[in-house]
Amino acid sequence: MVGFFVNAAGLLGIPKSVAAIYGVCFASPEPLGFADIEERLDISRGSISQGVRVLRNMGAIKSAGKPDERREAFEPDLRLRKLIEHWLEARLQKQLSEGQGRLKQLERLVPAGKSASTKELRSRIKSLQAWHDKTRAILPMVKAFLKIAS
Repeated sequence: MVGFFVNAAGLLGIPKSVAAIYGVCFASPEPLGFADIEERLDISRGSISQGVRVLRNMGAIKSAGKPDERREAFEPDLRLRKLIEHWLEARLQKQLSEGQGRLKQLERLVPAGKSASTKELRSRIKSLQAWHDKTRAILPMVKAFLKIAS
């Protein structure tokens, strides 16, 4: 189970240690505390603390401790919508925001002239701009769909 999430982490740009913590929590039928995670993964408490913080911020895990227990325990939040929304906000939205400036910079770097290679570069940059614009246009619809589907 841990390996599955670690392999998927690269695709989403998530550190492997964070994915491993999620995998351990996901695979456990009982909520896990810091010591349980440390024992099962053999990673430092600092890495666990940071990973748990990231996973909480993403909405991937939630506290599952009982009020009368001293130790905090965690379990996965199985609502995929939250994870997708976080990925859209943290990754895709950031990329789209930064991408607009990069595309403008690319346009400025294309040399002046009417050669075939210059025309092809301009055409390719226009294609990138179109892809970028279409992605920006559908992003609000995807977010709205995720809210409706939940």
